[in-house]
Amino acid sequence: MKAWLGRVAAHLERLSPYLAVAILALGYGIGVGKYGLPPARMLAQAMDAARDWREKWRHYLGIRSRYVAASPRRTGGVTVYDRRRAFDGYTFVTANYEGMAQALLLDMEGNIVHRWTVDPRELWPDRIRESPAGILRDMNIHGALMTPEGEVILNVYALGTVKLDRCSRPLWTVDLETHHDMDFLPDGDLLIVGWRRVTEIRPNRPRLYPGPEGYYLDETLIRVSPEGEVLEEWSLIDALYASGRQELLFSGPGSSVSSRVEDPLHNNTIEILRPEMADAFPLFEAGDFMVSFRNINTIVVFDGETRLVKWTSTGPFLGQHDPDFLPDGHILIYDNRITGGTPLMGNTRLIELDPVGNRIVWEWEGEGAYAFYNRARGEQAPLPNGNVLAVDSHGGRVFEIEPESGDVVWEWVNLVEPGWVAMVIDAERYPADRVRFLEKPCPPAE
Repeated sequence: MKAWLGRVAAHLERLSPYLAVAILALGYGIGVGKYGLPPARMLAQAMDAARDWREKWRHYLGIRSRYVAASPRRTGGVTVYDRRRAFDGYTFVTANYEGMAQALLLDMEGNIVHRWTVDPRELWPDRIRESPAGILRDMNIHGALMTPEGEVILNVYALGTVKLDRCSRPLWTVDLETHHDMDFLPDGDLLIVGWRRVTEIRPNRPRLYPGPEGYYLDETLIRVSPEGEVLEEWSLIDALYASGRQELLFSGPGSSVSSRVEDPLHNNTIEILRPEMADAFPLFEAGDFMVSFRNINTIVVFDGETRLVKWTSTGPFLGQHDPDFLPDGHILIYDNRITGGTPLMGNTRLIELDPVGNRIVWEWEGEGAYAFYNRARGEQAPLPNGNVLAVDSHGGRVFEIEPESGDVVWEWVNLVEPGWVAMVIDAERYPADRVRFLEKPCPPAE
């Protein structure tokens, strides 16, 4: 026995340098994963690049745009139309259409009755100097509004915002990194979702640090006059700290002690509570505004005067988009249920939430051909007849749901060719009396 133990001890003595190295490597590996020690950044970049290539290899090889996806759909245009139950009007959409991002106005039969196009190379030439030649193919319009006279305001993702007349001529631009959404204030000013890249550590933001790329995105709201003048911009991160709700920043993945990610919040909504709806919301007042922080699964309502947090809801949703105030005092939410490339916690659904008690009072999850899952993006819009217009972005379609029956009563598919659809981002249905510019000639250029 003693001889055997001696042999084991001798072997261990010879292996001890290797064991020490292995223990050190294990410890450093834990540090790489938990604290971002080198080469964590390089590994993360390599994994992101591999994932990006796996998902978009057709785009990088010039075969198809990143905004075109395989689909079981063989026919496009309007594929469902129940004239008795669908809300009649014109549908305003932003989509990748004919190989580039456009804003389209559709009639109920799916005919394009008007379109707007934008060329960012003319609007922001200095900001896209390093972009690929296929900028028109790659750009993304994310956030759009249309006026009754045919003027449109478009967020060209992370490049800026432009207002076009009905003939696609620029009226003004906001040259900031805007994205996702915008809404009109009662006085006619506009609030636009934006961000700033912060590269330094700020004393008034304890435990908030730049991510592996050397910055984090500071979500902002930008107030713009009807003439396109930027009046002010304020930080939603600062608003959380001022409200004593900074803990929300540290509820994301890997940030239980501090935040070291590029995109801690990812706001995708700005929604103003209108005076005509305010009486239905005992917790809020007219002018309060709602945002949606996708990366922490949280919706926040801020006081319109003090800009301090008034109400929050973390869940019951996952990676949500586009919450809307409803006339009955509820909030309609696009619940993506984001779990990466495949749905692991159910398909995307629409839910109606009562903010008093934070309970779901209605939900819709499609079945069969109407089941869908969006790992990013998504939008819905309540209609005057009580129906809901929903966007299945990755499925390349817009459809209208009758909530009581759960039936789809109208659908438009953005078909590229049989088996392939192009992405749809925004959708809004306008009654015919809100569309007063069709057939009008273009006004003279100023």
